[in-house]
Amino acid sequence: MENMMQALILLLAGFLVVFTVLILLIAIVTIYSKIIRVVQSAGEKKKEIRSAEKTENQEKNALRSVTRQEIEDDDGEIPGEIIAVIAAAVDAVYGEKPHRIKSVRKSREKRSSWAKAGALQNTRPF
Repeated sequence: MENMMQALILLLAGFLVVFTVLILLIAIVTIYSKIIRVVQSAGEKKKEIRSAEKTENQEKNALRSVTRQEIEDDDGEIPGEIIAVIAAAVDAVYGEKPHRIKSVRKSREKRSSWAKAGALQNTRPF
């Protein structure tokens, strides 16, 4: 009977240790995930602020690169808004590298740019 009591006490002590460690691990993982969420949200906020500042700078640079003279000399073929959008896209691609748009003209091809992009995507090698 005494061996049975010792076995029962040992069994209960083992269960107590195992479940205590499991609860401790759950607490550690929960706290760690909350810390990670806080750090990621802070990083995302910084990225949003930086991207907003970068977008503003890109828009300013795009508008600077397209002067009023270029828009007025356009002969009505391409509206000024389209030229500004093209300049912003070029600025987004090249980023901080120095770049300049010398001219903008309509393409002579019959296929739209969306059709070209689709054909390029579908024929790209693996």
